[in-house]
Amino acid sequence: MKQFLLFASLILTFSFFVSCGGNPEQEGDQAYAAGKYSRALSYYLEVKKSQPNNPKINEKIALTYMHKGLDLYQKRKNLAAFTGNFERGLEFIPEGNTSDSFKKEYSQLLYQIAMAYHNTPPANEIQKEQYFTKTLDYLEDALFYDENNSDARKALDDIKKANFQQTFDKGMKFYKQAKKEKSNLDLYLTAEFYFKRAVSFDPDNADAQKYLRKVRRKTLSILDYNWDFPFGVADKEYSGKHLLIAFSGINNTTEPFTFDPAKLKLYTKDGTEISLDPEHTAKFKDGLTKPVTLKPRQRIDGTVAYKISKRTAVDYLGYELEDGTVLKKYFP
Repeated sequence: MKQFLLFASLILTFSFFVSCGGNPEQEGDQAYAAGKYSRALSYYLEVKKSQPNNPKINEKIALTYMHKGLDLYQKRKNLAAFTGNFERGLEFIPEGNTSDSFKKEYSQLLYQIAMAYHNTPPANEIQKEQYFTKTLDYLEDALFYDENNSDARKALDDIKKANFQQTFDKGMKFYKQAKKEKSNLDLYLTAEFYFKRAVSFDPDNADAQKYLRKVRRKTLSILDYNWDFPFGVADKEYSGKHLLIAFSGINNTTEPFTFDPAKLKLYTKDGTEISLDPEHTAKFKDGLTKPVTLKPRQRIDGTVAYKISKRTAVDYLGYELEDGTVLKKYFP
């Protein structure tokens, strides 16, 4: 009996050392391949403790969270479980370049979450618009990471084709309403949103292009208070070799905001970026050439000048925020 106990003790001790000397990443890969995502996560997170900046491990953790969410969605049709795990996975995607294998698998997961939003009945009209926007965004992201993702390509094409007319009709509805309710300028902004979407659904549709140009003649000067720094072009004219713009903007945040004219750039239809001409701008009494700190709700108005030929087609005036977001005001 003593010999048996001694033998059993040796077996347990041996097993302990084998387990301690095992390869948690390999164990994670095996669990991942078997669809045991919670177990795979525990192994990968253990590896991350000793290799916090290993992009390969971070890619695996990101994909595992996303697959875990997809698995829960497929079993329970619970969109919240999918989105919660998917967003958790986003936190682990390495900054900078990712591997080709990650991009392809991530693209497929983007397609899956897009279709989950597409197939989940919304609770109300607001959620319907949110789900539709999420569907489009995720499908476009899927193609960004893998342009050969045929499932995402077909789904996006089908959705655009099926929704063009009702999107264009919504734009017309708000455009006509805006012409009647002249004091409600936000209606023009809403019309622009739908016309722009309609053009993205069918770029060759002449009516959609025409009404997008029409509404942008109105929205160019309208401040969009959904932005942190709403701005508009109150007037514009060409003078010699320069385009002069009467600029207006307002700090729409609860904190001081520094407006820097150097971040206000003009973009042409061919993608050329044109910076402010500070010397020419300074010739005007209200020329905006230096950074100005604005208090909450404080407005700024003035002239900015850009050296550009009158024959060059202007696309939009853009302002880059601190987080890299570029606010865009489109020309007709």
